[in-house]
Amino acid sequence: MSFRSGRLRGEVPRDVAEFTSSLGFDREIYVETLVINAVHLKMLARLGFLGEDVLARGLAALKEAYSSPLKMDDPRLEDVHMVVEDFLIKSVPEAGENLALGKSRNDTVATAIRMRVKARCLETADSALKLLENLLEKSLAEAETLYPATTHLQVAAPATLGFILTSYASRLLSALDGLTKIYEAIDECPQGAAACCGSTLPIDRGWLASQLGFKRVLENALDASSSRDFIIDILSAALKLMVVASDMAEQLIHDFTAGLIDMGDEFCSTSSIMPQKRNPVVLEVARTKASETLGELVRAASMIQRRVGGYVLDLQQVTPSVWAALSEAENTLNLLTRVVESLRVREGEAEGRCGWEAGMVELANHLALRHGVGFRKAHRACGRVARMLAEGGLTEDGLKNALEAEGISVALSLEDALKILSPRSVVSAYATLGSANPLEVKRMVEEMRNRAAGLRSWVAEKRRILEAVLERAFNPHAR
Repeated sequence: MSFRSGRLRGEVPRDVAEFTSSLGFDREIYVETLVINAVHLKMLARLGFLGEDVLARGLAALKEAYSSPLKMDDPRLEDVHMVVEDFLIKSVPEAGENLALGKSRNDTVATAIRMRVKARCLETADSALKLLENLLEKSLAEAETLYPATTHLQVAAPATLGFILTSYASRLLSALDGLTKIYEAIDECPQGAAACCGSTLPIDRGWLASQLGFKRVLENALDASSSRDFIIDILSAALKLMVVASDMAEQLIHDFTAGLIDMGDEFCSTSSIMPQKRNPVVLEVARTKASETLGELVRAASMIQRRVGGYVLDLQQVTPSVWAALSEAENTLNLLTRVVESLRVREGEAEGRCGWEAGMVELANHLALRHGVGFRKAHRACGRVARMLAEGGLTEDGLKNALEAEGISVALSLEDALKILSPRSVVSAYATLGSANPLEVKRMVEEMRNRAAGLRSWVAEKRRILEAVLERAFNPHAR
């Protein structure tokens, strides 16, 4: 089938057709295209342009194409839309010949992309939730396991492994909240906008939106049929997820290398020449995904931003970035979930790394709160104490000299100071909301579990809406 012949002379050369064809990546929106065409046939029947018999046969043909996917190997058909139209013309000519009545490829592809993006958003959210749930389970199990917290990659304060893992859980929740907001924002239906300015057919765009599972209509026809701004939003959401994943992978690599944690051999590789090596290769690749996703975002944005007016074929080259970024996000999140499941802390190493020095701020707090010493003066004295610990040890006289050097005269024995500096004492003494105190870690885990359950319900609800669209699409009586 060719729609060129009325205006253009001759068939397009195959190499030109291949250069401009989107068939190579249209498989991603194949089902959505069938569903949109099925709903459009129902719209034509509602308007009296198609008889019930033609509608039934047209829907049956589209359902057959859903069950047995059509071949998309002839670039002269340009894209999935022409493949479906060509098939329908051959199967049910009365329906196929009118498939473009009141409908353009422009509004159809815009709608199909949004439908597919919504489905892929839910898949990505599901993968992120699995990682979140595993992080929370591991956080609860390790809520009391001493573990160093760092700033500038240096040990900063005593914490627990559960506390460290909940920090990533918290960030994942934030990214997931952002993803849900973007989903709600893009839940607008372009269908019925036609090529750019709407149609003279009295198409009910609200009905189309409800049939296709959208919350509302994207009204302006030019915006609806040609803009792809929402792609920037969805790629930004994927990027935020991958930034969290990359940071977590980096920390796990660092801690694995430092001997604080271990992971399953299935996530490691060895060297081609050094048989002793256990290289954290899965995590090394995982930490690249933020950069790869950023690349897809830049690629898409640079293509989108040069459009004047309505649709241009540049836009078809944007969508592969969406599918690539979301696929990488899902794969990365799924693998990190399994890595987290396999994590084992080396408690002796982790507790030892906390050390006496890590609690030094608490000794300064003690001097300020219990003895009325100005904090900055206490800070300087504790710096002297930390230096003694680093250079070989702290003695009773050394502690006294460090305090007196800053003009501090208080009754503080070495035994009392070491009790204050004890990593477990420090962790148990944390008193603020969101601290590394094990009790607070457990409270945060419970709260985040509740938020995760709410997100699970949200995903399930949206998924039911999308499944209902497919269930009724090819049924001539479901209108």
